[in-house]
Amino acid sequence: MKRFVTIVVVALTFAFAIPSRATSFSTDQSDLWWNANESGWGIQFVQRGSIIFATMFVYDPSGKPVWYTATLTPQAGANTWAGDLYVTNGPWLGTGTFNPALVGLRQVGTMNWYGQFVESGVLTFSVDGVPVTKNIQRQLLVYDNYSGTYKGAIHVAITGCVIPANNTSGEIFETFVVTQNGQNVAVILLANGVALSITGTLTQAGQFGAISGSYFFTTGDPLKGPISTGEVGNATLSAMNVQINTLTASVTLSSTNNGCQSTGYIAGVRVR
Repeated sequence: MKRFVTIVVVALTFAFAIPSRATSFSTDQSDLWWNANESGWGIQFVQRGSIIFATMFVYDPSGKPVWYTATLTPQAGANTWAGDLYVTNGPWLGTGTFNPALVGLRQVGTMNWYGQFVESGVLTFSVDGVPVTKNIQRQLLVYDNYSGTYKGAIHVAITGCVIPANNTSGEIFETFVVTQNGQNVAVILLANGVALSITGTLTQAGQFGAISGSYFFTTGDPLKGPISTGEVGNATLSAMNVQINTLTASVTLSSTNNGCQSTGYIAGVRVR
């Protein structure tokens, strides 16, 4: 039974929840961010390692467009960065050869970023003594296409099972197939002669996708057809990130049969 539950959880986890794409320091903050109720201004984060470079495009007190920059370094709190905020001015780019010696730089205040969740966070900054606090989120440009066949590995931890012996953790290698039609996504995960099928609806914030759906588990001889095990549950997949060669994500699984609660993360390489 322990092996059975482990395979189910692994399959489910791999299906669509992998931890968000990350740097070696944290979940990648790189993206366009905005407040959906205040369309017209925004900020871009570019993260490399533990450092974030921020470019904020807003308007000055007279209504003229202006942009500010900051280099943010990690602070004591989790997912928290801070740094000095600057405004710059310089020659028009259309004048010919750009002369960097004519660029002026002035510190106007400070900026703090709290990446509270993968999809959203709190931005605070001050400009010439005026404090501002904004709740912002990653901006969706277009839905990514996660379709493909992948081979990879998953780490999963299982707790809360009705049968304590089923509580376990570990890694497993898998093959899974993702089929996407708009925001409708189906995943079939194959490992050790069993199959996990997941269906759900895709949402996306910036570079990260998420799926909320359900799963069922089958086993049997492929020549005789799949046999339902009766194992079903709910799946929440988050921080999904697809690249030309890879797919990663994080997952939380909740069985409606045996009480098992599973969390994990996965990485897969696209099969060509």
